[in-house]
Amino acid sequence: MRRTKEEAAETRSAILDAAERMFFERGVSQTSLSQIAAEANVTRGAIYWHFSGKSALFRAMQDRAYRPQEEFINSQNILSDADPLAALHRVTLESIHRFVADERARKVYTILTLRCEYVGEMEEAMLCHREAEDHMQKTIVAVFERAASLGHLRAGWTPQMASNACICVFTGLFTEWLRTRDSFDIIAAATLTFDALFAGFGRAAERLSPQPALVARAG
Repeated sequence: MRRTKEEAAETRSAILDAAERMFFERGVSQTSLSQIAAEANVTRGAIYWHFSGKSALFRAMQDRAYRPQEEFINSQNILSDADPLAALHRVTLESIHRFVADERARKVYTILTLRCEYVGEMEEAMLCHREAEDHMQKTIVAVFERAASLGHLRAGWTPQMASNACICVFTGLFTEWLRTRDSFDIIAAATLTFDALFAGFGRAAERLSPQPALVARAG
């Protein structure tokens, strides 16, 4: 029985690996389950044993690639940090480093953003993708809400606006980096961009500058 479960897990993994390769190379709409089965050296029946269809296979591929990143972010306890803005800044940059080093995550993100048309049977996958994005945005908004309650968020920024800025910058950087096939140093670009963005969010930047009273006394 144990060997049977191991074999089933190996087959499922082989199907997901094949789906990643085929979706990346051909695009989602141009890839059939028969092609994935041939690539994985299994039957179509084996695919339907593990997944209800192409959309379910797509979602499972996405979940497998993104789970390590989600677990990392959840383990950082950003909301409980004494300086939530600094914690979010640090975790964002660490996440970018981890993402760049994770070939599977890069490939799946490319599929999600550049290789998939979310119509027909894939519309359900798009809804699930949006739910995951909404959950992440709510988490980031909560961080900025706590920062605001602590007086760390600069006037003019609302938690929702700040969250939108973070997500737009993150998404834009990665989409352009992948679209242009790694044509620029995303680590350097992201570091400079997020350093400037978080400096504009609030007191993290203000703490780096001499206080007026201290400057006056020093004079």
